[in-house]
Amino acid sequence: MCIKRKILNEYVTIDIETTGFNFQKHKIIEIAVCKVKDGNIIDECTMFVNPKHPIHQAVTEITGITNDELEKAETIDKVMPRILEFIGQLPIIIHHSYYVMGFIKQNCTNLNINLDNQIIDTLPLCKKKLPDLKKYTIKAISKALGGNEVEIISLIDYARWTFRVFESVR
Repeated sequence: MCIKRKILNEYVTIDIETTGFNFQKHKIIEIAVCKVKDGNIIDECTMFVNPKHPIHQAVTEITGITNDELEKAETIDKVMPRILEFIGQLPIIIHHSYYVMGFIKQNCTNLNINLDNQIIDTLPLCKKKLPDLKKYTIKAISKALGGNEVEIISLIDYARWTFRVFESVR
């Protein structure tokens, strides 16, 4: 018996920046989404999120996001519905979904928003296709898949590279 694998020709990739690693106490400060159709990125959306308090200097050093940028941003209760409207019912492709979806789902729960999109994690796909890698960061995976220098300047670049990685390992 042959089971056909459903081919995804339309989906989104997503990544986030946060104030820490614990989705129950830390906050999302940026969300980036790429919308993909027929193997091409057709639209993108990036939004800063005001966490309602100043972020630590260490977060700025890691993310490049400043308190000034966040002060002008909308809060998660305004941003999350707009991001989810952009995503619609499309499958969501994420690198390391436990971390990213932990934050997304926690915020959806807090806002009484239902999120039931299909989630596909590129991390286990990469581990299966590239079992000998020492680390499975987007940069390391992209380089192992034949990419030259992987340039990541902003969060949307991670969403773009997640698209490229997914297309290479699926």
